[in-house]
Amino acid sequence: MSTTSSKKRAYASSAILYTFFVVGVIVLVNVIGTRVFGRIDLTENKVYTLSQPSRDLVKKLPDFLTVKAFISSDLPPEIKTLSRYVRDMIDEYRTSSNGKFRWEAISDGDKDADQNANSCKVDKIQIQVLRGSKFEMGSYYLGLCFLYGDKMESIPQIGRAEGLEFEISSLIKKLTVKKKKIAFTTGHGESETNQGFHALKQVLEQEYDLTTVNPSSAEIAADVDALVIGGPKQPFDDKGQREIDKYLMTGRGAVILDDGMSVSSPNQQQMGGMAQIKMVQSNQTGLDKILEAYGFKVGNDVIVDNEAAMPGLIDMGGGRRGLTQLPIWVGVQIAKNPGLSVLDGIRGVVFPLASTVDLVGPLAGGNVPAAAKLWKLASSSPSSFKHASFFIINQATKLEESKDHGPFAFGYAYQGTLKSAFVKGPEAGMSAADKQPPSESQKPVRLVVIGDSDFANDDYVQLARAFPVYEAGAFLLHNAIGWTVEDEALIPLRSKSMGNRPLKAVSEAKASTLKWVNILGLPVLFCAYGVVRWRLRRIARSSQTI
Repeated sequence: MSTTSSKKRAYASSAILYTFFVVGVIVLVNVIGTRVFGRIDLTENKVYTLSQPSRDLVKKLPDFLTVKAFISSDLPPEIKTLSRYVRDMIDEYRTSSNGKFRWEAISDGDKDADQNANSCKVDKIQIQVLRGSKFEMGSYYLGLCFLYGDKMESIPQIGRAEGLEFEISSLIKKLTVKKKKIAFTTGHGESETNQGFHALKQVLEQEYDLTTVNPSSAEIAADVDALVIGGPKQPFDDKGQREIDKYLMTGRGAVILDDGMSVSSPNQQQMGGMAQIKMVQSNQTGLDKILEAYGFKVGNDVIVDNEAAMPGLIDMGGGRRGLTQLPIWVGVQIAKNPGLSVLDGIRGVVFPLASTVDLVGPLAGGNVPAAAKLWKLASSSPSSFKHASFFIINQATKLEESKDHGPFAFGYAYQGTLKSAFVKGPEAGMSAADKQPPSESQKPVRLVVIGDSDFANDDYVQLARAFPVYEAGAFLLHNAIGWTVEDEALIPLRSKSMGNRPLKAVSEAKASTLKWVNILGLPVLFCAYGVVRWRLRRIARSSQTI
């Protein structure tokens, strides 16, 4: 009897100790959980996990940043899940910071909530919700306000989770990091953010100070961090070329989009609903001399690939536009370049009427100087061919195949020193030290050269509504600018999407096997686990002695 009592006391003591141990572990895990954030994210692009660039951004905050999250307490199910996503993301920013990121949630029931929301420029979302048996229009808060010193930025309404991290990190960067200046050239028919690249203007302004400059009539300012030449249609004169060369010799970067052939429309009256004629002809940009000195030659041609032709829009007259087969070709092979962020998140790009880009001079044959790097961005398929003469675009356009077949390069990214295209001896009476221009760039230059400017042009980017692949052109130019100024932190965030992961095609037999494994596999495994556990417990009981 005494033996039985002592065993009971031992079992009771063990149970109490075990209970205290479990409770202690739970408390400890909760304490750690309030200080250390983590989750298992099985999505392909890790859309539910904060990216490392965003973590680094808040970890380096120089001063306190306060975020006010306006979230209504009675959100309908339609956006309640989104509100949880917003809370989790903001909290992950906080835990990733150095303690200088603070946030608070403000409900519409809080005192002065409407006044605070108004001063923060946060608006209520109007959404139709089902109440009982009828639909009603409701107004709810779901927005963010960022306060940093005397500066304020806001996301007035959050309607979807996709792209939210990029938007938040862009605003944090805008508030806390000095913007770099990007200059678009003008005066030669180029596209720039007010015309041609207007679709990019809003997102570029979030990250950079934008300006314009005409190198043929003005110097490129010393505070310009990157230069964008967006497809000139008139040639740069000697002064303009020299100014671009002088700028690059300082070691600053540039994105040069050079159309070897240009598209123009003659002045004509539209009659009978006929489509406006578009002519494609050789385009002299005046950039040949400097580009060839750096190692690149843009051909006066277009790359044609009938197999990769994509449908496009043409003017049909009377304000109408119609779909037709235009000579628009896809860069079928996007290069895989480790260490280059220009193509991050881009699976395919449409290059309309792109010209070939060949390596010449110091880069001929792909020979790269020591300590320099060269990356091919994209190339055409082996079935592509060059067309180097005038032609007219219409519904019946069919270009005769030439003997010069691909693959052809659409463009390159280069990082390294550049030799000047304008090196000459000093003028009479002047010392060599005073007048000799630099023969080489002061430091490595980041340079992107593409034989097309239309890929990021508004006329084609707007086609993304019908053909999403056209959107990649704007991403490519945005990435190229970021890489050129060595400001690549947000590039990976632009490609984070919440789209469905595509399924790989498999044979019918394999698909059937996978189906039945999914249907029967887990139940069978669960039953097998139960049988094994039952047998082990039975064996343990049978071995006990009293």
